Amino acid sequence: MKPKFRPVLEMAIEEGVRYGYNRAHKHIENPQESVIVDSIVEQVMNSLDDWFDFDEPKQYPVEGFE
Repeated sequence: MKPKFRPVLEMAIEEGVRYGYNRAHKHIENPQESVIVDSIVEQVMNSLDDWFDFDEPKQYPVEGFE
């Protein structure tokens, strides 16, 4: 048996985009574009981490070293 990776990947990305977009608007009515993009990227990566195992450990951004 072989899983269909593309539908799972699409679902994880869509889930992350929707959650990130909604999260960016949670406390701010009109957030800046950079806030929306950062939130979407973060939530897409979190969603992918939920559905896929990566060989490398999670790396959290260190403030000031972006």
